[in-house]
Amino acid sequence: MVKKTQHNHQAARLPGDIQLWLADSGYASAASFEALADLPLLVSVTSDADQAGFPAKRQQAPAGQRDMAARLATPTGRAQYRQRSALVEPGFAQIFQRFGRHLNYRGRQAVDAEIKLLGTVHNLNKLINHPPKTRS
Repeated sequence: MVKKTQHNHQAARLPGDIQLWLADSGYASAASFEALADLPLLVSVTSDADQAGFPAKRQQAPAGQRDMAARLATPTGRAQYRQRSALVEPGFAQIFQRFGRHLNYRGRQAVDAEIKLLGTVHNLNKLINHPPKTRS
């Protein structure tokens, strides 16, 4: 995912490098942290709630992930990780509200295609229904 995002960033000719990578605990692994050590990466290793500063069930990071837990435990790390929910979660909530929480297809390729189609329809609807700015 990181390599694809970097490729898309370069293909879009966006200036500079990506400043911060934020990911939930589904992406946490010692192997990933080792392979991506050169990136400004913050990944939840205990639970997303704990990283955002809320009470959580799992308080201790697994072995091999304690360095990431230490980075997230700083005030800066917590503040940066809180940005993830504001960036990512509203899109999921809007798609779930409009299309429901269940997918119609099974299998990795079919699910990938369906999610991309739902996201595209969602974004097109926003563009079509967005009122034009009026000049004053």
